[in-house]
Amino acid sequence: MLADPPSIDLRTTFQYFLNRALTQGRALDPGVPFGVDTRAAIDTVASEHPDASADHIACAYDAFQREHGC
Repeated sequence: MLADPPSIDLRTTFQYFLNRALTQGRALDPGVPFGVDTRAAIDTVASEHPDASADHIACAYDAFQREHGC
């Protein structure tokens, strides 16, 4: 099992969970503090594993930027 993500800042946490979705196909855990669109985008990347596209990844970054400004 993987260790919990580092709690340095929200962007680091976002990158950790996006990478996990991309490489392992794992959706977000319920308590992760992201907005609705960011959660949906990361979950889409996970559901598309191992075939998530660059567009899926870009959508996740765009949603995160829009909702969290980081």
